[in-house]
Amino acid sequence: MLKIKQILRYFVENYPYKNELSKTRITKMVFLADWYSCLSTGKQLTSINWYFDHYGPYVSDVFEAAKKDRRLQVKQEINSFGTLKEVVSLKDDIFFYYDHRKIEGITKSILDQVIDDTKNMNWTEFINYIYSSYPIKSSKKYLYLDLEALSVECSKKGIKY
Repeated sequence: MLKIKQILRYFVENYPYKNELSKTRITKMVFLADWYSCLSTGKQLTSINWYFDHYGPYVSDVFEAAKKDRRLQVKQEINSFGTLKEVVSLKDDIFFYYDHRKIEGITKSILDQVIDDTKNMNWTEFINYIYSSYPIKSSKKYLYLDLEALSVECSKKGIKY
């Protein structure tokens, strides 16, 4: 299993619209990485125990990992609605060399697919995409999501996402 910080670093390094990597977006991107991995391999990339909160899949693990990572920082910015958002980015004073050999093969393909699938989505489209995923559509709020079991259900029903 990958450490959350490895996935965060990969997303921060490779996502084309850096100012969109808000606390919520990047958390849900990690959720998608785990979900896509379950669909492809039957296993999550991380050990996160995902929770279906009021606003969809959420855990504090992702943001806590970002705050603790010596190569990442959390900056407060103003979103398009005029309110504060917290954005995960590289620390300005650290030369960042990410060894992509640490993430390769199917894992790299999964993370790249998350980026490709979401990079052109505005906020509403992105949230609708998350809410349309099988784990969210088929589960009740305020419960933990067993992504691995849900991917088996999804497969048996012939659902691809």
